[in-house]
Amino acid sequence: MTRQWIVRGLTVASLLLPGAASAWAVELPIGTPLSVRLTTRVSSRLSQPGDAIGAVLIAPVELGGDTVIPAGWTLQGIVREAGKSGGRAILQLDFSQLMDEHYEESPIATRVVAVDNSRESVEEGGRIVGYRPKRRLPSAVAAVVMALAHDNPIALVAFAVGRLALRAAQHSAIDYRPGVEMSLALAAPLEIAADPPEPELAADPALSLFARTLPFRTRAPKRHRDADVTNLLLVGSRTQVEGTFAEAGWTQARPMGFRARFRGLLALVLKRSYKPAAVSELELGGRPPDLVFEKQNNTIAKRHHVRMWQDEDSAGRTVWVGAATHDVGIVFSRSRHAFTHRIDPRIDLEREKIVNDLELTHDVATTAFVDRPHGPPLGGQAGDDVMETDGRMAIVVLRPADAPEQD
Repeated sequence: MTRQWIVRGLTVASLLLPGAASAWAVELPIGTPLSVRLTTRVSSRLSQPGDAIGAVLIAPVELGGDTVIPAGWTLQGIVREAGKSGGRAILQLDFSQLMDEHYEESPIATRVVAVDNSRESVEEGGRIVGYRPKRRLPSAVAAVVMALAHDNPIALVAFAVGRLALRAAQHSAIDYRPGVEMSLALAAPLEIAADPPEPELAADPALSLFARTLPFRTRAPKRHRDADVTNLLLVGSRTQVEGTFAEAGWTQARPMGFRARFRGLLALVLKRSYKPAAVSELELGGRPPDLVFEKQNNTIAKRHHVRMWQDEDSAGRTVWVGAATHDVGIVFSRSRHAFTHRIDPRIDLEREKIVNDLELTHDVATTAFVDRPHGPPLGGQAGDDVMETDGRMAIVVLRPADAPEQD
């Protein structure tokens, strides 16, 4: 039986049978976004046209604010194109089947819109295109390395190694392992049977009150300016938090130090990732973060990341106050006289990204959002980046390891 007939049958049943499950048929329009995570490896060098590929939805697909397709459904398809064109690596993927939790398949037409935290670009038709290798260091980066060498001569090693590596340019192929995330868009309308929308859960009153007492902004101590917005509150032990983020594919950042700075600089020069890269110093209540998590792909220039401070609420529960932003590029900051990450101003998307990632692990007991209407006006991240937010804080309560999962 095809899904089209299932949709019609469920709709008729909901109208004719008292007490029947009130599933409703909806049509998702062309362009509807889908966030997915690869479950198979794809490569411009190793993959062949026709190779099978798979992915999992990592965020609910919504229509009018209601969830139509839950996270966790899977997609299947094939590699359409792999190789090189004009000296640049190319890769085109075609996800053509959508599978629900009951393994019922539906045909779907999609195209790739973007590859998360990637150094590659995506053409309008969905073809992923690799960058053109350069045979020498960009002058700006070279100047920074040489300047650092004045105080730290070993930075010259990064300069020399980077120049040799870029001459070789053997890493210009597109190679995505399982875990790489992508944004797709529907290339044709999709009719689907959806469950009735569920009301948004109210947060625990004590946690809501606690969230409203927290500082709205972190501080950049060296610049003496307000910085990232606090937008996440996790309830759980340190072990739970570390384990859940690890399961969701996030990496703990290394403390800022010589080795971390050197490895980060080398990754920048080589146009590669350094997944435990250190983050700049921010404080909350005069304290540095207790935990920092990040998620990269194949470039250090782009990354999801969240700083977290341990605290305790009025009930004595261990809580973690988080400030999450998405680094989307590296720019030269005139106010800092240094290269720095540029953030996506839509910081609520990063809050939702973390909530979706954690919920997909099934380690989350409840999720709720708390309004903070009295937050101060935003002036940017340490004065350099404008931020847009509704001011709400996501409260995520993690499930104890021995607690049964709730349907």
